[in-house]
Amino acid sequence: MTNLDLLKKTLLAAVASSALVACGDDSTELASPGIDSPAPAPQPEPEPEPEPDPEPSVKIGRGGIEYTSAGNCPTGTTSVTVGEQTHCQLTGPISAPITSDVTLTAGNIYQLSGQVVIGSDTGADGTAADGASATLTIEPGAVIYGATASDVLVIARGSAIEANGSASDPIVFTSALDLDLSDELGISDQGTHSGALLDEPFTSEWGGIVVNGAASINTCNGDGTCEAQGEGDSGLYGGDDDTDSSGTMRYIQVKYAGNPITADDELNGIAFQGVGSGTTLEFIQVHNGADDGIEFFGGTAQAKYVVITGADDDSLDWTQGWRGKAQHVIIIQNPAQPASDQGIEADNFGDGNDFLPRAQPQLSNFTIVGSFSRGGESDVGMLLREGTGANIWNSVVSDMGDACLDIDDTATFTAAGSSATSLTGTLTIESTLLGTDCAEVFQSDDNVFDLEAFFTNQANNVVGATSLSNRFINGSAENAVVATDPSAVDAFFDSVDYAGAVASSSAADNWTLNWTYGLNPDPECPSGTTTNTDGACVISGTYTNDLTLVSGLDYILDGRVVFGVDLGPDPANPLATGDAASLTIDPGVTIQGADPQSYLIISRGSQLNSNGTVDAPVTFTALNPETRDLDSDTSLWGGLVINGRATLNTCDGVGLPCEAQGEGDSGLFGGSDDTDDSGQIFYTRVIYAGNPITADDELNGIAFQGVGSGTEIDFLQVHNGADDGIEFFGGTAEAKHVVITGADDDSLDWTQGWRGKIQHLLIIQNPNQPASDQGIEADNFGDGNDFLPRAQPMIANATIVGSLAAGGETDVGVLLREGTGANLWNVVVAQMGDACLDIDDTATFTAAGTSATDLTGTLTIESALLSDSCAEVFQSDDNVFDLEAYFTNQANNQVGTDSLTALAGAEAFKTYINGAVEANVTFTDVSAIDSFFDAVTAVGAVPDANNDWTLGWTVWLDR
Repeated sequence: MTNLDLLKKTLLAAVASSALVACGDDSTELASPGIDSPAPAPQPEPEPEPEPDPEPSVKIGRGGIEYTSAGNCPTGTTSVTVGEQTHCQLTGPISAPITSDVTLTAGNIYQLSGQVVIGSDTGADGTAADGASATLTIEPGAVIYGATASDVLVIARGSAIEANGSASDPIVFTSALDLDLSDELGISDQGTHSGALLDEPFTSEWGGIVVNGAASINTCNGDGTCEAQGEGDSGLYGGDDDTDSSGTMRYIQVKYAGNPITADDELNGIAFQGVGSGTTLEFIQVHNGADDGIEFFGGTAQAKYVVITGADDDSLDWTQGWRGKAQHVIIIQNPAQPASDQGIEADNFGDGNDFLPRAQPQLSNFTIVGSFSRGGESDVGMLLREGTGANIWNSVVSDMGDACLDIDDTATFTAAGSSATSLTGTLTIESTLLGTDCAEVFQSDDNVFDLEAFFTNQANNVVGATSLSNRFINGSAENAVVATDPSAVDAFFDSVDYAGAVASSSAADNWTLNWTYGLNPDPECPSGTTTNTDGACVISGTYTNDLTLVSGLDYILDGRVVFGVDLGPDPANPLATGDAASLTIDPGVTIQGADPQSYLIISRGSQLNSNGTVDAPVTFTALNPETRDLDSDTSLWGGLVINGRATLNTCDGVGLPCEAQGEGDSGLFGGSDDTDDSGQIFYTRVIYAGNPITADDELNGIAFQGVGSGTEIDFLQVHNGADDGIEFFGGTAEAKHVVITGADDDSLDWTQGWRGKIQHLLIIQNPNQPASDQGIEADNFGDGNDFLPRAQPMIANATIVGSLAAGGETDVGVLLREGTGANLWNVVVAQMGDACLDIDDTATFTAAGTSATDLTGTLTIESALLSDSCAEVFQSDDNVFDLEAYFTNQANNQVGTDSLTALAGAEAFKTYINGAVEANVTFTDVSAIDSFFDAVTAVGAVPDANNDWTLGWTVWLDR
C-alpha cells in the first residue's frame, strides 16, 4: 500500500464519520423564537458501537516501501505476533518437512523460521519410498522474510513452487531488517542508507532459496543416474529427467539473501540445483545476494527476464554441467559490495573439467555492467573456465575492473576449438559488444590461442565504447551492433533485432518497469498535469500537446477531459482550427475517474495509445478502487469516448461526409476515411464506467464513434459499464479478445452503420446489475432502418452468457433489429432470460432474405450453439419468416444443452470455457473468409482451459 492509498483510506473514513454525524439521530433541531420547548423525555443510554477493526500497522521498509499484514494466516502456517502486526510463520526443517500443499495468500507477511523444506525428497527417479511431493503456491503481492542467515526456503526434489506474481504485485522474498523488524525480533540493525538503492551495502540477512530438481548433472561423468548433496544442507538433487518441472517463479524479488557459510559451503540468492526445463522462470530479480546472485548446479533450467543487482560474489554462476537457456538478463554490480567478482562465472565442473554432459548453456541478450568507474570491487564480465561450453549472442559487457572477457583452463580452449579461427561450436560468442571502459577487454591465465582473435573473428562482434543509460538501457552504440536472431537457433528464444537486455527506455521495451527494486528512477507527474495534495497527477481540461502517463504514479481524471481539438471529417483537409494530440499510457498505469462527470474524449484526428501488457494491463477505474465492489458498483465515472473519421449512415448518403454529435457532449464524429486510425488499445480494463444522463443521452463504458479500421484494439475488458459496455456508432473499427462483463444495459451495442469486425468476444452478465438487457443489441439506424451504408459487422468466436441461472435481470442474447446486417460465426449463447436469439423489424428480415431458406447473405449465423438454458431459444416481435427455420437451415447450427464451465473457485454462473458439447459443434474457419480473423478450431470465445486468453489481465471472472 502506498502513502497515497493510506491517505485516501483515512480521508474516506473521515468523510464517512462526518456523514454519520450529519444524518444520525443526535442531530440538533432548532426551536422557534419565543416558544419554550418542553424538556425532552430522558432517553436510555445507547449501546456503545463496536470498535472498528484497526488499520493494520504499517512498517516502512527500505526504499520507502510500506508493508502491512492482514494476519489472515492460511492453513499450514502459524499466527505469530511481531510488534503490532500478525505474521504467518512457516516451519519445516529437512528432518520434518512440509508434506502437504500450502498456499500463501495475498495481504499477509510470512516468516520463515529456520530451514523450511517443502516436500520430502522423492529421489532421482521420483520413486523414493519415503518421498512425499508438496506444492508451495504463493499469490501475487505476498511478502516472505527471513530474520537470520539460517532462514532458508528449500523446494525438495519432486516438489514444486508455484509463485506467480504480477508486474503490479510482485512476490517479495526479503529480510526482517528490510521490514524494519530489528527491535521486534531482537536482531542487530545494519544501519541506514541514503543513497541509490542499487548501492545499498546490505546483504546476507537471510538464507535464500534453493530449488532441487531431477534433471541430469555431470558430477558422475555419465556413470549412471547422478545425484549430489546441495550446499547448506539443502538436500539431494539430480536425476535423469531433463524436462523435470519444479513449478513456476514469475515476477519475484529476492532481496538481501544468501549465506556464505564457508568457502565451499554457501547459500546463494537462489540456487537452482538439478532443475529441469519444465520449470518456468521469468521476471526474477535477485538484489544484493551473497554468495552469488543465482547459481545453476547442472540441470537444464531456462529463464527469461532476469535481473541480478549487487551480488556479493558472482552474479550468475554455473557448474556441474548446466545446459539451460537464458534471455533478457541484466547484471549490475554494486560498489558497496566489497567481494563482487564476476558478472558470469562459468564452470563445467571443477573436479573434472571434461566431465559429461558438458555445461552448454545458450544465452542471449545479456547486459553486464560492473562498478569499476565508481570505485567498486569488480572483476571479469564473463569468465569462462574449467571446460565449460556456451553459446552467447547479443550481449553487452561494460565497466569491469579486470576484464570484459576471460577464458581460462586448457580444457575450455580445447573444447572450444583447435585455434582462434577453427572452432567446434562448443564455445561461441556472436553479436556482442565488449566495452573499452573495462580495465582490459581480454584476459586469460591460459592463453592457448589468442582471445582477441577468437572474439573478433566471430560474427558481428564489436570492441568499442558503450553508451548505456541508467546502466542497462541501450544507447546508439549498443543498438548499432548487428543482432543475431536466436529464435532461428532455438524456439525458446524470442526473436530480437538488438543486442543487450533492454533496447530502449520506452515502456514497450523496458521490461523492468513496475516490478523491480531500485532499477528505475521514481517518476514525476508529467507536464500538462497538476499534482494534488495527495501526490496524484490530475488530468483535466483540453490537451493540444501529447501526454505520456508513465507507471508508478496515481492519475486522476477530473471532469470532461479532451485530447485534441476536432480536426474535422476529412484527414486530407483538416480544419485549421483543430489540433492533434495523443495520450500514451504505459503498461501498468491506473487512471481513476473522479466522478460520473469525469470522462475521457479523444477528438477526431487525435489518438489514444493504451499500451498494457498481460502482466501489466492499463486500468481505467473509479477513484479509490481499493474501496470499490467488483460485484455491484457501476457508473462511478463517465467512461471513454473515441471519435473517428470513418463513415456513418445517419445522412443516408446525402451531404457527405456525414457527421454526428456524440452523446454526453462528446463532440463530432464521422467522416470519409474508413481506415482512420485513432490509436491502439492493448490489454486495457475499463471498470465502473458510464453515465446514463438521460434515456437518450448516455455515456457508455466505451463509445467508439466513427472509429476506423486503422485503430488497433486487442485484449480489452469493460466491466460493470453503464449504460452499455461497448457501443459502436458507425465506423469500421475492428477488435480482438474483447471481454464485456456486468454491463448495466446492453453489453455490445451498435448503430449508425457499423461495419467492423470482432473475434474472440466474451460477454457475461452480472446478476447484481438490475437493468441488464441484451448481450448484443444491434441496429442499423433507428431513424432510418434502411439507411446506407447498412450496418454489416462480422463477428466470430463469441460466447454470450446471461445471468438467468443466478436470478439476474437478463433479456436477449443476440437481438438483431432496425435493419441491421451481420455475419456471425462460431457463436455460443446461454442462460438468457428472454431468448437466445431475437430478430425484430421488417427491415431486418427484408434485408436478410425473402424467406428462411432464401437469404441474401446480409444477415447470417453459422456454426452457432443456442443453449436450451435460455428461457426461450427464439423470439421475435415481427416474425416475417420462421426464426427457428432460419437458424437451423444455416450451416452447422445447433440447439441443445451447453456444457460451458467456470474457472475453478469462481461463481458457478460465470461459465465461458467450452466443454464437450461446444467441442462437437462444427466450426467455421473464418480466416478463409477474411484475413482479419485468426484461424480457429472451435466455436465460442475460449476453446478450453488450456487456451484461456482471459487469464492474468481481466477482473471478476475468477471470483
